Amino acid sequence: MRRNILAAVALALAMLPAACGDDDADEPSPSPTPTTESTTAEDGGTGTPSPQTTEPEPEPEPTSWPTDDVSAAFSGTVPPVPILLDLRVGSHPEDGYDRVAFEFDTLPGYEIGYRTDIVYDGSGDSVDLPGDAFIQLVFNPAQAHDDQGEPTLTDPPTDPVTVDAGSLEAYVLNGDFEGTVSVALGLDEKAGFHVDDFQADNGDYVVYIDIAR
Repeated sequence: MRRNILAAVALALAMLPAACGDDDADEPSPSPTPTTESTTAEDGGTGTPSPQTTEPEPEPEPTSWPTDDVSAAFSGTVPPVPILLDLRVGSHPEDGYDRVAFEFDTLPGYEIGYRTDIVYDGSGDSVDLPGDAFIQLVFNPAQAHDDQGEPTLTDPPTDPVTVDAGSLEAYVLNGDFEGTVSVALGLDEKAGFHVDDFQADNGDYVVYIDIAR
């Protein structure tokens, strides 16, 4: 009789691990911690934007910029003649300046400064450009048309275009003639300016002028 009891106890003990194992398997595993994907730039989140032109910040402070003429000699060879691909205007009131940027496929030479009279190249006709002070930008060699004579700007501003900016009132493409591109800016008053150029991420070259507000 004692032998039978011991055998029954041993059998019960042998079955305990298996029963415990079955209970563990029936318990649900913990849910994984939720992961949050960053939204794309299009959704207004912090996703990485597509490559774009990075324009440097101006130095020194706009209030100390001079009004003297600025020039840079052309260091390349022609052909090909540098082509104007884009013209952009931006207002930066928080930083105290307005920017006009010119994008070329190669870097031209340029002369920039205040002028009293603005005329169309070739005809010599006066430009009715809004403003009380005028900055003339001349890029040479350069052109704003392709080999077929078609404009390389989507909407060439051959008539003055008014803008809602600080000191900048209007701009006009007043010349694309004999290897020279001319653009004039109309300001509400004479102001200091800063000119520089850089190569963009896409390989094009940007010449820009910042005008103190």
